[in-house]
Amino acid sequence: MSDVRDKSYEEVMLVDKLLQQAQKKCQAAGGRFTDKRRDILASLIAAEHPLSAYDLAELYNQNNGQKVQPMSIYRILDFFIEMKLVHKLPTLNKYVVCSHLACNHNHQNQYFVVCKRCGDAQEIAMNSALTQELGESVAAIGFQLIDAQFELMGLCDACAEKPDK
Repeated sequence: MSDVRDKSYEEVMLVDKLLQQAQKKCQAAGGRFTDKRRDILASLIAAEHPLSAYDLAELYNQNNGQKVQPMSIYRILDFFIEMKLVHKLPTLNKYVVCSHLACNHNHQNQYFVVCKRCGDAQEIAMNSALTQELGESVAAIGFQLIDAQFELMGLCDACAEKPDK
């Protein structure tokens, strides 16, 4: 699978640190961080781009001596979302690791910039005044904001430099 890079020592150490933090968050919330969950999250951390459940199943099956079905991956991903370790990008039907995984805090709103060409996605911070204004606008029309995840579509610098196909 080409979405996972060859890892340097520093990348391996970072992945291990993030996995340890994920395990702490799961334990604090009363969740189990099994070996299979650890392997799936490690693949997602190491990925260059968001991955689908099918991508993760393929990676797991290539890297481990046992086979896992995509439905099992979906359950694992749902657990990760509940633990606030991973975000789903509905427009792509793919998943990314939360950029706050290494932090000791959680955040409420998620904002992503997604490249329309290569599918890269990056989580970004949003001005709190803008977030507040959004909440006020939603309330003004009689709604309560439950989930404020945004996916902004664009082109990453690498794709913007390439000519159109």
